[in-house]
Amino acid sequence: MKRGVDQIQSALYDIDAVLEVHDARIPFSGRNNQLKDIIHIRPHILLLNKSDLADLSRKKEICDKLHEQGVTNIQFTHSTSDNILQHMKNDIIPLLLKEVESKPRFRTKAFNEYNILVLGVPNVGKSTILNKLRQTYTKKRKAAKVGATPGVTRSVMNKVRVNFDPDIYVVDTPGILSPKIGSDESGMRLALCDSLPSKLIGPDLIVDYMLYWFNKHRNFKYVKYCGLSGPTDNHLELLSHIAIQRQLVVPTKDPTQCEQKYRVNFAKAAEQILREYQAGKLGKVMLDDDLLDM
Repeated sequence: MKRGVDQIQSALYDIDAVLEVHDARIPFSGRNNQLKDIIHIRPHILLLNKSDLADLSRKKEICDKLHEQGVTNIQFTHSTSDNILQHMKNDIIPLLLKEVESKPRFRTKAFNEYNILVLGVPNVGKSTILNKLRQTYTKKRKAAKVGATPGVTRSVMNKVRVNFDPDIYVVDTPGILSPKIGSDESGMRLALCDSLPSKLIGPDLIVDYMLYWFNKHRNFKYVKYCGLSGPTDNHLELLSHIAIQRQLVVPTKDPTQCEQKYRVNFAKAAEQILREYQAGKLGKVMLDDDLLDM
């Protein structure tokens, strides 16, 4: 990630504007301070992506707090929605170009040409946004590799043309996390949104945090979804129930008896419920709601 920051800094000379992509469920947690320094010297738009998974009942408060942090242009996006191409063409790109033209340009010799840097933490949809930009203007369906694993984009890529007249080029970047996560809570929220690989923490511990967050907020949608008889604060009880219900078991042999036995597969159950949570099947959430009150 340090190499990624160095690459971004070296590429800034040719960049006219920055499109920062972050997860709408954690609008404050995980935003890289190093990237903030880079952002402040170029016209900038913050896209809070995956907004379809976020509880935006306090949307105005989120925007007000981000304004206090120096973010003036905020757009909520859902990169796989039916109207994303229209949103890109009618709102995001015109706003970005307006911001570029309203300030002195670093590339004074560039005429009718714009280079846009797309950056953010891992697995928030940067490459998907790039692909949608490309589809918006050129009808080509794919420009950058997209994957479910954080960190698919490994390095700063060559710029990709996404529009003609004016010429708009977009540069994709690897996901960049802060070298030091601010707190355990922030780290768990990043992991719960899949911006940290689950194997670094352990899927079962992430489920434990998920269960803690739901119970703390008296959000018991998981009870009905998982078929529980009532709320629980024991993540192993939850995972055991899911494993038995879905027949997620591991065969084992008892050395003292000539028969095969089975034990519940906690790891598989944890992976499944996390995927379903991240797909929004347990409802919309705002993991950073406590930060709005600080």
